[in-house]
Amino acid sequence: MSLPFFVRPGFGELPVGSVTAFAGTLGAADSAGSASPAAPQDYVTDPLEAWGWMFCDGRSLPTYDYPELFAVLGYVYGGSGNQFQIPDYRGYFLRGVGTGTQNDPDIATRQVPPGGQGQSSGVGSTQSFALQTHAHDYDSAPAPATPSSSGTAAGASTSTSTPTTGPVTTPGQAAVQVSLYETRPINVYVNHIIKFTYGLAPLIR
Repeated sequence: MSLPFFVRPGFGELPVGSVTAFAGTLGAADSAGSASPAAPQDYVTDPLEAWGWMFCDGRSLPTYDYPELFAVLGYVYGGSGNQFQIPDYRGYFLRGVGTGTQNDPDIATRQVPPGGQGQSSGVGSTQSFALQTHAHDYDSAPAPATPSSSGTAAGASTSTSTPTTGPVTTPGQAAVQVSLYETRPINVYVNHIIKFTYGLAPLIR
């Protein structure tokens, strides 16, 4: 087996292991995570892989076919021996490592990469969704005054501040969309792809 084709990256070249958002569609096999790309030195039919990028779908790869990427990732995302795994970013928002800052105040709730050997506070760690503790208060309807036996009011009407229990609404607008599963901002799907080599694979047309 010939060694992979290494080249010195040019100025501005993204390093192996870089992840970027790709707005194009990928093949069905890539989307399902059921196929691995050809090794960098082989002929490939996917233009994206021909330029040294692959879909971040958690696939397992041979260390000897992808030495550049293995040197960067190791077994952080899983694998052992002569097999290692790439990150699976399907359905995830990406967040910068918060170690040494207070930008991730819930860092203690993070977990090691699924199946991997990374650290719970390091690259690849995951964190479940959450909604910051809060309450919505509103004034309840005034309680009617109780008449006295002489027909005069026994007391003034009162109102109390009560936590909301139903869907949150905005005056003049429909109810805010609610999910049983997550708290999220408005978002759009992209494919996260990772650079696995500096070399170019010949492309079959």
